[in-house]
Amino acid sequence: MPRYRFEALTYAGKSERGTAEGESVRAIRQQLLLKQLVPVSIEPETRWGKTNFWQQFFSENKPLTRNELSLVTKQFALLVRSGVQIDEALTILSDESSKKHIKNVLQSVVVELRSGLSLSQAIATQEQSFDPLYQGVVAAAEQSGMMGKVLTQLSEFLEKRQALKQKALAALAYPAMLTGVSFMVILFLMTYVVPQIARVFQSTKQTLPFTTRFVLGFSNFLVDWGWLLLIAIVASIYLSRRALQRADIRLRFDRFILNLPVLGPLLLGFETARFANTMAMLVSANVPILAALKSGRNTLSNHVLREAIDSTEVRLREGASLSRALGSQGVFSPILIHLIRSGEASGQLGEMLKYSAENAELEAEQKTKIFTSLLEPILILLMGLLVLGIVMAVMQPILEMNSSIR
Repeated sequence: MPRYRFEALTYAGKSERGTAEGESVRAIRQQLLLKQLVPVSIEPETRWGKTNFWQQFFSENKPLTRNELSLVTKQFALLVRSGVQIDEALTILSDESSKKHIKNVLQSVVVELRSGLSLSQAIATQEQSFDPLYQGVVAAAEQSGMMGKVLTQLSEFLEKRQALKQKALAALAYPAMLTGVSFMVILFLMTYVVPQIARVFQSTKQTLPFTTRFVLGFSNFLVDWGWLLLIAIVASIYLSRRALQRADIRLRFDRFILNLPVLGPLLLGFETARFANTMAMLVSANVPILAALKSGRNTLSNHVLREAIDSTEVRLREGASLSRALGSQGVFSPILIHLIRSGEASGQLGEMLKYSAENAELEAEQKTKIFTSLLEPILILLMGLLVLGIVMAVMQPILEMNSSIR
């Protein structure tokens, strides 16, 4: 019987952790409730206690990826809108899938549905595949009775979210590849080519220029102590990641990133598009504005923007409108605030949020083109000058030697 790790709260608010055996996540949840414990998280237990990357990669019980979730949702929406019952639609998708882990997830949801749970409750038992935002949208669809329409909107949202992420990654792919190749070329020159030439200089006893001595010294350091430099770099990355887990340091870092020229507005554009897309989809699905705002906040990676949404939520609870509450934070674009204000006035907030998301995405794409058009030639120029500097530093004594012989 499968074992699960759980975290739960007592009625007194005390946290408890442990393991339990059961047929499914739902069975473990029922066990905990019978013990007067409120489940917080339930995860399958592996041999080593936690699922590492390779176990998860090859496991038949791994969660759906975002691409898989987007495709499944699109197909699910088509079946539901054509009149197929929800459990039957999921069974069809399970039978059609060639991937074992997708079959397992969908079959688990079907089992929970047929045991009497609603769809939102059933997918909540597979929380690693269906995040709280997904669960909230499905719950809203159940209340509105427009499951097919809302699932279609959800699939479109998931597709847009993935497209936005791919655009952001594509903007950085070529510069990252160029930097990596240039680094490998420089490393090869400094650890193999330069040491070979250094032996020639040692045999001639020639007085070398400062630049040559500097390049030779750095080359010797890389050959002799390169491992120490590598350890220092890895340690710096590790310590930086640990430091960024502190809320105050992460907040200062994210504020610094937003204030950077070119890169800051670019990242703000992608964050705004993601936030507005989430809000548009949730508001159109009749999710309460505070719940939609909380889900929109969870899609943001920048903590400055997250803090702004927290302040917005406080202002909303005090009675302010969404446009006034967001506008008072001073971080989101005036166009977003204006469109939200227009949506509130016309009663079409969902549509206006959708327009603002499209506008933010368009601006982000334009800024991405500007960013890459500036970054690529700058990187090529810098790397070219660096390689040229190394070559000239090595060649200068050789040219001087040839001229003295003549």
